[in-house]
Amino acid sequence: MDTIKEEQGRILIRSVLLCAIGLLFIALGLSFLPVIGIVMGAGFLWFGLSPWMNVLRRNNVKVLVGSRSDNNLLERRIPVAILSATKERDGFDFDPGRVDPRSVRIGPGKVGPVDDVADPEIYALSLKDINDDGIPDLILYFSGDSAGINEKVEEVCVRAKTRDGERVLGCTDMETGYESVLMRKLEYI
Repeated sequence: MDTIKEEQGRILIRSVLLCAIGLLFIALGLSFLPVIGIVMGAGFLWFGLSPWMNVLRRNNVKVLVGSRSDNNLLERRIPVAILSATKERDGFDFDPGRVDPRSVRIGPGKVGPVDDVADPEIYALSLKDINDDGIPDLILYFSGDSAGINEKVEEVCVRAKTRDGERVLGCTDMETGYESVLMRKLEYI
């Protein structure tokens, strides 16, 4: 199961390796080819450190996942909402309309939405305000079986990229009770 901690662990390992390579290039560059070594080293340092610039954002994206207690739902479509956030209410700003819906992946199976979200009409129907803050939330549907979501899954994580390439990650505990809120709101959409 991919959790935020596992994702952070992978980022840390990659970052340490890239930073080490960057420092090696700088050290060798100072001895032999200063300009090339420093430029290459700085590049590796940038790529090594850049994932940490978005870690807070990635951990704060809020998601709601539809109920897993309905076995028929698991065999068909699970609704997933990427919620908006405001600095006043949540301590950070996030507009789900910035998310590229084709990049969204869910669960251990890392599957994409079942609908053709590239279609502007389907995408427009996917934006609905379900947390009553006046900002549209992004609601997508996924195959429960393909996503690997079953009664044993305790946490579901959603990965995506914004239209400008920023990676986002949000996870929700399947036992938090959010399911009923999401399902109740989706009945009216």
